[in-house]
Amino acid sequence: MNITRNSVSIGKRAYERTVWILVGLGCLGLWSGIYLDAQLAGTITYLVAAWAAMGLAFGLPRVTETKLSDERDEAHHNRASGLMFSIAAIATVSVVPALYVLDAGGYFTITSTMWGGIYVLSALALLYGLCYGIVLWRN
Repeated sequence: MNITRNSVSIGKRAYERTVWILVGLGCLGLWSGIYLDAQLAGTITYLVAAWAAMGLAFGLPRVTETKLSDERDEAHHNRASGLMFSIAAIATVSVVPALYVLDAGGYFTITSTMWGGIYVLSALALLYGLCYGIVLWRN
């Protein structure tokens, strides 16, 4: 079955609402699974809803002629991404080196949870750098 770009018709508001409803249902399912001691069912519900939401969010714009985002959406996305990375970078650059020194001097112990956070922030920065490099190279 071939899907043409004009085979799916949906409005921008319906598209956004559907994606956010799926995300909300996934979170509700996960929380319910934790609360009702049915972690497996909650996790499955969350994963199905999250994958459906991401499939819609990234797949639907490719199979419809309807403009599902505009320049304002892109500007808001870029602003929010830049703000998030700025906050993460400032917090990481200003705190992590001091923690290394305090840990080496025996004044403070970096816990395994803190190491996990440091690794996650480091991996996020490396992934961002890789994606930024790819975008620059392709343009």
